[in-house]
Amino acid sequence: MIEESVKGLVSIPSEIQPQVKIYNIKDFFKEAIAKKPLPQFYLKIPANDLFGSREEDVLLEHQNLLDNFQLSKYDTNIIFDDTDSQLYKIDLDNTNKDFTPTFIKLDGITKESLMKYILDPEKKDNRIKFLTRRFIDYIGKNDPIPHIEIEKYVTRVISDLTEEQIQDMLSYENTYAEKIKEKINVLAQQYTEKKFQEMLDTDQIFLKYDYNLPPHITPNNTSKDIVKSLYEKESNMNSFEEKVINEVANLPNILCWTKNIERRGFCINGFINHYPDFIIYTKSEKVVLLETKGDHLDAEQKIRLGSLWDSKCSNDYKYFMVYENRAVRDAYTLEAFMQIIKNL
Repeated sequence: MIEESVKGLVSIPSEIQPQVKIYNIKDFFKEAIAKKPLPQFYLKIPANDLFGSREEDVLLEHQNLLDNFQLSKYDTNIIFDDTDSQLYKIDLDNTNKDFTPTFIKLDGITKESLMKYILDPEKKDNRIKFLTRRFIDYIGKNDPIPHIEIEKYVTRVISDLTEEQIQDMLSYENTYAEKIKEKINVLAQQYTEKKFQEMLDTDQIFLKYDYNLPPHITPNNTSKDIVKSLYEKESNMNSFEEKVINEVANLPNILCWTKNIERRGFCINGFINHYPDFIIYTKSEKVVLLETKGDHLDAEQKIRLGSLWDSKCSNDYKYFMVYENRAVRDAYTLEAFMQIIKNL
């Protein structure tokens, strides 16, 4: 989900404003920033009118890419390892909007009775239904994948297990449930990325330049002052981020920069929602989205999405993934990036 409003405006209830530290865009940069709205992905959907012949542009959300995703038809190849030998009672908290399950450990008589019931040969026909319900309760609500698709998929997973594997599942229940959930998420991610690429290639998904940075920000914590910051104070950052933006800000061609706030700032909304670390403006009216990564971290999905966004934007908008020293395909080392941005 896109956390902030489409235009990037942040509203603060009047009753809590005195307790919130607000940092405004510096007056010197306002005019230049207003000229360069950021592009996000949109798609057309039928409008709600009498004749149903009109379409409207809507901001792309992840759930749009899962339309027609039939989970039950996908492979059930799951490696169950790294097990934790415990049985749990599943308490599904319906007060939580995500229906987050809570595991309560079972042991002693309760555990013995449950295993005896499930492994009873006379109850074999009901075993799959029982285990399916149990594991679905653990997985929880997974909008927008229909419940029936999840049920069919989990049924297939359990149906394919041998008697020995069923016993192992009951001993290592938590791990089995985690692995099933993880597999569903991987399949959904693969589907949405493929669907996004197909819709992008056929112009069903397109860019609109209409995201304006908010006039003020309210970061939980702020960083030390670095020259040319867009706001009066910027959000906190790690040591590598600080090193990179300090080098960038001291280049003569840089107008200003801002630290993009995770899940509250601008995101590239594609098959994932990617919040680049920095938004940088040059004096030649270029806009650079910069994501920094430590050499020990992987970020292939972000690189792929950022590259697609870059390829669809006008030449005034650029995306870069930067590692300190590590060579990664379609990404840059800090040294190589600095050679590029100083000429933008």
